[in-house]
Amino acid sequence: MKEYTAKEMKVLKANPYTFKVTKNKLYFTIEFKQAFWTAYQAGMAPRKILEDLGYDLKIFGQKQIDSIVQSIKKQAQSGTGFIQGENRTRRKKDEISIPEGASAESQEALTNILNEVRYLRQEVDFLKKIVKTENTATRKY
Repeated sequence: MKEYTAKEMKVLKANPYTFKVTKNKLYFTIEFKQAFWTAYQAGMAPRKILEDLGYDLKIFGQKQIDSIVQSIKKQAQSGTGFIQGENRTRRKKDEISIPEGASAESQEALTNILNEVRYLRQEVDFLKKIVKTENTATRKY
């Protein structure tokens, strides 16, 4: 993973299309993503687009440019539109509340069910990671 130097971070922060920069990650504004996607669909090369939007190409490696393209493409095709900053969507907390006046047995049963749902979600996430790891390992051979 590339780490940005203090000088590179300063240059990146000066660009109006930069939302945030950390030593390991660059976050783009929605305006950048829209402009990039429009130009990319018009057939422009990613390097040319980055350069036209004011970024110094010496800062980016080819792998990073490919990653930017894939990330923007994924967001554009997601149907939810572009997201500024972190692209993670957080799971909403369980919005089920235990009704007041419910018996202690009902409250306990509902609490047990909620705990089981949380546990099963963790299990599913773990299984997804295993499958992804196995798929990645088979592609390497």
